[in-house]
Amino acid sequence: MDQKSSKREEQTPDRENSRRLPLSHGPTMLLQLFLCLTIVLSLNYFAANHQSVWDLSQDKGFSLSNQTRKLLQSELLGDREKPVEIIAAVRRNSAHYQRISSIVRAYERLSEGKIRVQLIDYVRDSDAALVVADEYETAFIEDTIIINAVPSTTPDSESEPPPDRSAEMRRAHIRFIAVQDMLVFSSDSQRGQRLIGYQDEDQITAALRRALEGSPRRLYFLADKSQITGSEDDSPWNFLSRTFASLNVELTPIRISGIERIPKDAAGVALIAPRFDLNTQEMSVLRDYWERPKAALLVVVDPTRKEQPPNIRAFLREHGVTPRAVRLSTTKGDRSSFDIPATFTNAAALGDLGNASTMFEGATSSLDLRENAEDLELRQILPLALITANENVTAQPLDGTAPLPGPHYLAASVSRGNERTDQTAGKTSRMIVVANRDFLRPRSRQKEHIDFLRNTTNWLIGREELSGIGPKPVRYYKLLLSSQKVSFVNKLNLFFVPGLFLLISLSIWNARRS
Repeated sequence: MDQKSSKREEQTPDRENSRRLPLSHGPTMLLQLFLCLTIVLSLNYFAANHQSVWDLSQDKGFSLSNQTRKLLQSELLGDREKPVEIIAAVRRNSAHYQRISSIVRAYERLSEGKIRVQLIDYVRDSDAALVVADEYETAFIEDTIIINAVPSTTPDSESEPPPDRSAEMRRAHIRFIAVQDMLVFSSDSQRGQRLIGYQDEDQITAALRRALEGSPRRLYFLADKSQITGSEDDSPWNFLSRTFASLNVELTPIRISGIERIPKDAAGVALIAPRFDLNTQEMSVLRDYWERPKAALLVVVDPTRKEQPPNIRAFLREHGVTPRAVRLSTTKGDRSSFDIPATFTNAAALGDLGNASTMFEGATSSLDLRENAEDLELRQILPLALITANENVTAQPLDGTAPLPGPHYLAASVSRGNERTDQTAGKTSRMIVVANRDFLRPRSRQKEHIDFLRNTTNWLIGREELSGIGPKPVRYYKLLLSSQKVSFVNKLNLFFVPGLFLLISLSIWNARRS
């Protein structure tokens, strides 16, 4: 009896403790639930106000390009008091709405508050569309993007600017982009015109830069001395004009034979594949311009000529760059090819293109550079190589003599003045020389050539902080599959993939049950 009573007495406290345990764990559970709810709400609030996007693709094809990021982080946008407004008037039922809305939101997110985006469905939200249409004096008959970068008036001004001045500022700092112009189509004889890609980032970044800078700079093209013809739809002239326009630079033809000096508003001078030499008076005009602060020259020599125009060649030679009368080629077995593999150097004029490889097709010559020459250093002239041909490239002189040893340079930069100090770096004169003209043609044009032309132009006009690798072209590719293969893909998506996940879940459940 005593043993039974003692057992009962021992069990009684255990039962009492077991009854008290839920009461003691109750406040702890409530505290845990409260803390979990607080953490979830805090994470939700933080994620809503601080968004970050990671592009896990190998080629970063779903992120804004480095060129666009530099523009969004530049002083052009950072020094503004008033944010830039981007109004995307796009129908929600449009096939391009999702892509357009996501890309303009990316601009807004990376600008850190310097860009405000407004999405308007001008069909469903007609009231808001009418307000915007009245403000910008337009009518929404197609999907359109409006970029408003009109600077805010200074608070010191006592009165509003004159109407003419206000209208001029609006024309200079407001840009309209039709979504239709962002689409890339391909013409097929059987299926007609079909969409194959987008150039939306190219168009938006170019329009944003033009809206920020306002009136374009002028780069004068020496039309009476250059040779830039082509029967293609995307001719070299159209390519140059479009590329310069994306940098807010207007390519303007001019005849150097009929002027006494280059206009004062010149941001640069282009001499493309000169077919005629400059006489004494014309060389005087060119030298007078080159002596100005911030002068810029773009020279593309014609490799098909046995001899370059003497006066132009002498001018380049004075600045440490001499075009050679050679033809570059590569040899594979018994066959020779004029496709020249090359590599970009790490020069400042190239931006982020350093060490990138590319290919130049067509006729290509080389440049003889006098780097680190004492006489050039005394005159503060600095020539630098921009593009170097690979070691397997042969330079055959046009006169039939023995091949010349390397290295072979395809492009070079020249700066005149002191670029080592911030006070004088912005006043130096700059020049780009290229020994290939076929890269301007659409059949020989590479993506790296477009970035090369953009970056060197930015360097010429003193905007090297905006140099970067541009957006990659977005293309759609259609896979031609037979009906049997399409049926197999559908079965794979509907049955096999869900069945695989079901088997995995059953195996995990069975392992935990055992």
